[in-house]
Amino acid sequence: MKNVIIYNKITDKPRWSNEELFNSFRAQIDNSLERGWEKEDIIIGTNFDFEYRGIKNKLLTDICKTNPFCNKFYGMLELMNQGILDDDFWFHDQDAWQLHDDLNFPEFVGEIGGCAYVFTSEWNTCSLFVKKTAVNILEFIVKFMKMNPDYLESVQSDEHVISTLRHGKTEIDEYLSTINNQYNVGRTKMEYRYNAATKPIFVGGFVPSIPDSVRVFNGEDNKLGVNLIDNKLDIVFRENFREYGEVF
Repeated sequence: MKNVIIYNKITDKPRWSNEELFNSFRAQIDNSLERGWEKEDIIIGTNFDFEYRGIKNKLLTDICKTNPFCNKFYGMLELMNQGILDDDFWFHDQDAWQLHDDLNFPEFVGEIGGCAYVFTSEWNTCSLFVKKTAVNILEFIVKFMKMNPDYLESVQSDEHVISTLRHGKTEIDEYLSTINNQYNVGRTKMEYRYNAATKPIFVGGFVPSIPDSVRVFNGEDNKLGVNLIDNKLDIVFRENFREYGEVF
């Protein structure tokens, strides 16, 4: 299994500063190596240069400028077509964190597995599991995005696009499978998603430089009193995020 992050900078639609983004990349690499990943299995696809601890970015050239969030699918497809992604892989955003050492590739029917928000059936796409045989499905998704720029401009993120393809009786809906929430518990209504998940929780989505976000995951500000930040991740955050260390 590969460990994949994709992020393309869009000049007129910035989402993160270089400092915020690079701190997240470094923290992700530190956390992944600490949890046993091999360097060659950590793939960071970007349209800019980045290197840390011997891991250098894979350059992406097929860029979605209409909706920056859609670049995760553009990047997955490009890396598969380049032969860089030749194994099943875990895709995750730079603010989706591995919380448990024994992360595995889940079993599911179809080609791409994602987790629902629980309070809605829509997927949160910050953590996805993609089979090495999914290239045709990714081609369909990216082609749909390229053919519908006005739609991409009108929606907030790629999650709306995937919801359309999952619920619109398309050719690929049966290949997009909802998996257990232990593979993606995010900050939004965290308690619902935690309760719906088999334990342990493998992936948590939150921004470590935002104290309110962290408090939801360290037990200070969730109704369950559950702390999902273990000692390994705590150390990684303290070393990479000044704001985290100052507050906690």
